[in-house]
Amino acid sequence: MKEPVVIKANNFGILIILDKDLGFDSLLEAVGNKFKESANFFGNADMAVAFDGRKLTFEEEEQIIQAIIDNSSLNVVCTVDHDPIREAQFKAKLDQIAVSKDMSLAKIHKGNFRSGKMMEFDTGVIIIGDINPGAKVSSKGSIIVLGSLKGEVAAGIDGNNDAFIIALDMNPIQLRIGASIGRCSDDSETYSKAKDLEPKVAFVENNTICIENLDKNALDSLRL
Repeated sequence: MKEPVVIKANNFGILIILDKDLGFDSLLEAVGNKFKESANFFGNADMAVAFDGRKLTFEEEEQIIQAIIDNSSLNVVCTVDHDPIREAQFKAKLDQIAVSKDMSLAKIHKGNFRSGKMMEFDTGVIIIGDINPGAKVSSKGSIIVLGSLKGEVAAGIDGNNDAFIIALDMNPIQLRIGASIGRCSDDSETYSKAKDLEPKVAFVENNTICIENLDKNALDSLRL
């Protein structure tokens, strides 16, 4: 007997093949039963989903996704249309979502970074402590330093020029945001050392790293 619902999975998503002749209410029940049986196998992973076998209206697609959620621990993060290179599309969609959730998933690190210490974060990071000369911190997202920044930091290392760097005391050896780099020896138009103790924010504007006092106007201009 032909299965009304067939699930095929790859590393980044799930292809659900649906019987084109079965009534929708019966199909919806079959989807729920199928994912209830497979709940332990999939766990609570983030997955993209694609449908094949029959055309679905937006409302039908939403009902099927809800049936999946109700009968498993999967987090359906997006749906992808049928395509021969679907696996690559799944990965691209999930990568976009990871970037958009960057600061909501920011990690917190407590402690000082002493000379010679290097650390890279795959999200944004909030550092409670100092980054001393000779230390280096890199992040795919933005970096917030609740302390003195006197070493090297690189934000948006995967090419994210919208990343920013905030420090309570900003006097770094080098800053990098996306593809832009500023050093303490550069001229004042490109980069300037902060000699006071006012909180500062560094961001990219016209391919140049700019540093301003951290006030409401500066915060409003940041792209999260």
